[in-house]
Amino acid sequence: MFKFTLESALKAKKQGKLHPWVLNYLKSEGNNKKLAKVLKEEKYIWLDLFEYPLDKLKRVMGFESIMKFREPRDKWEKRIKHFTKCITNNESLSPIIATDFWGEIHISDGTHRFEALKTTGFKNYWTIFYIKKEKHKQKILKIISQI
Repeated sequence: MFKFTLESALKAKKQGKLHPWVLNYLKSEGNNKKLAKVLKEEKYIWLDLFEYPLDKLKRVMGFESIMKFREPRDKWEKRIKHFTKCITNNESLSPIIATDFWGEIHISDGTHRFEALKTTGFKNYWTIFYIKKEKHKQKILKIISQI
């Protein structure tokens, strides 16, 4: 069972505490202290949580040679299998985190969850966006309005 679930993220959003929720998640269950440091220090114009089409998200992490961040295929598949099992057991996963800090909008945390969700037939999933550029904010809002 996870502590940092979708439900706890939605509650944090409602309470105006989404940013601290993300930082605490990344420093613990998310195991992504580097991203937590970046999100704490970087300036952004927009932070929000929405249900978003998975096919509109870009991943930059995986086993493929074209990925910016790579991990061995066996580790990649093992982690996706773990999250797929969590989904089939109706466990609540944390949202995906996407940013535009390094160019275009891409998944900064949650690539394994993303792949597991796609594998189990999800079309949309809750995504936290940290956005620096107004044009990216508008692009996201346009996509969300079409769901």
